[in-house]
Amino acid sequence: MGQAQSNQETVGEKVLNAVTAPLAACCSTRAPARASVLLNKKGELPVCNAAYKGELSELQSLAHQGPGRKLHVSEKDADDNTPLHWAAVRGHAKCTDYLLKCEADVNAKNKDKDTPMHWACSGGNVEVVRLLVEAGADGVARNSDYTTPLHFAAADGHGEAVKLLLSSMNYRKQEAVNAANMDKDTPLHWVASEGHVEVVKILLAEKADVNACNKDLNTPLLVACAEGHTAVVKVLLASGANVQMYNKDHWSAVHWACASGRQEVMKELLLNGGNPHAKTKKGETPLHFAVRAGGYLESL
Repeated sequence: MGQAQSNQETVGEKVLNAVTAPLAACCSTRAPARASVLLNKKGELPVCNAAYKGELSELQSLAHQGPGRKLHVSEKDADDNTPLHWAAVRGHAKCTDYLLKCEADVNAKNKDKDTPMHWACSGGNVEVVRLLVEAGADGVARNSDYTTPLHFAAADGHGEAVKLLLSSMNYRKQEAVNAANMDKDTPLHWVASEGHVEVVKILLAEKADVNACNKDLNTPLLVACAEGHTAVVKVLLASGANVQMYNKDHWSAVHWACASGRQEVMKELLLNGGNPHAKTKKGETPLHFAVRAGGYLESL
């Protein structure tokens, strides 16, 4: 998740730092043919740059060039990002509102099949998310990894964005809250890994499957144990997480906690029925893992 957002920032910096004066000049003199030649050399767009920076007046000026606003506000950069993507991820509500009023495609997809809603949820700006929802954005849109906007909002701990997104879905709420991506991770897996306990509570209140298994058969509890998020572990256990479930290598939650040396998590698991004698496919118990991790044998 962090890497995905980092990649977006890298592209953003490229757009922000681009020298686009010749292209802007062609636009201002209504010379689309010459502008097209310049654009094809770098794949950069002044209109995307303006949206990224949140420069509303510049965006309005650029959008009004040429035959019509809709054509310009739907332009795509070299990675198929639209101005709406850039305004959304940077949290520029005024630019987002303007682009939507100019009939920008609210569900436009870039090369990774991310929509503006994916990027808005990653950025966590509630007003931008609200504007996209009101414009009919698909809250359960899948990108190339089958990841939804809710995955992004949950993983980054944007609780208000999560609540707004879910409240807008009506009959699709259960589809969203338990949507699995290509790795079979649900939003609860992602937020359990990141440790945002309040968002975990929001998803569980909306009937997120506490024992959902990803492609490696790891549950949100196993993921939280691996990362040492004690508060999340407590909430998951209180919500019915099965402490006796194992992943494809037959690692239990206790194995994960011991492997990462998480003493408080180990204690919590043992108090809730965790098995200190469970064996992996290789015949290893949590004790083996604890020794390798460097201690906490007294907990076992």
